Amino acid sequence: MEINYIILAHKNPQQVKRLINQLSSSNCFFYIHIDKSADIDPFIQSLSYMNNVYFLPDKYREFGIWGDIGIVKATINALRLIIKKSNFGYCVLLSGQTYPLKNNDEINKFFKNNYGLNFISTFQIPTVQGWGPKRGMDRLELYKINMSNKRMDFIQIPSLLDSSFYKKVTITKIKKIIKSNKSLFLKKLFYRRKHPSKIKPFGGSQWWSLPIETVRLMINFIDENPYYLKYHEDTLLPDEIFFQSIIMNLKENTDNIIVTPSITHVNWTRKNVPLPLTFTNTTKDQNELKEQSKTNLFARKFDIETDEKILDWIDKKLI
Repeated sequence: MEINYIILAHKNPQQVKRLINQLSSSNCFFYIHIDKSADIDPFIQSLSYMNNVYFLPDKYREFGIWGDIGIVKATINALRLIIKKSNFGYCVLLSGQTYPLKNNDEINKFFKNNYGLNFISTFQIPTVQGWGPKRGMDRLELYKINMSNKRMDFIQIPSLLDSSFYKKVTITKIKKIIKSNKSLFLKKLFYRRKHPSKIKPFGGSQWWSLPIETVRLMINFIDENPYYLKYHEDTLLPDEIFFQSIIMNLKENTDNIIVTPSITHVNWTRKNVPLPLTFTNTTKDQNELKEQSKTNLFARKFDIETDEKILDWIDKKLI
């Protein structure tokens, strides 16, 4: 059985190299997307000795602006390449700041014993709780426009056809859009934004592991419904909605689609720290990772520029 790892990276070539070295085995293949804003050469040079590594060429690279559609498109591009090369196995979406919590033998055994399960965490939108006061509906109903490539520098604005448009705060947003030379975007506001009716919206964690059979169905859906991708170009954080919605609607309409939670641990709950949590070599983080290794194969996130010793600890104590 093949394991096809998709790795979305934008920094730390040596950390990506370490991740791949740890996961590499005869049945593993790596499809690496380097953010179009980053220099790809250091990544290629660091992994030039490996014959199971494929870098997405420039024409398939996207800008990974925070909260934008680029990461979704990059993932789709990688999946298309995998479909051309693989017939049987799993596709596992990781970031360059992910790291395994188990060794390769355990990972292989896990996927073999659970073949066919779709490991992706999902919940219906609107949510029961979380994702803001509108429980995620703002992501679907409001237009999102990036004001720059900086994290969190965006505006959400309703259509002219929505009553919420006619508030003082909207005037401020429009002035900001015009000042940023993005006035062409305003033409979109003449149309009400509406999620495609043939698919129910679901949200969830970006990081998933899916069998190739499900991936083929997912790509078929995208090809047969081009508006779905177009619609999500205006969605805030579409990576947390796009694939989750397709999977859950496949589940509803296909008898053999079984969905179970993601096997990548990410801590979004730690107090008084930037989220998601960046794990460091502390007893608290060690204990958390040790506990999570009982049910998860991977964890995110780590940064060797902040603390590489936590990866050394994982290698020694967990792997």
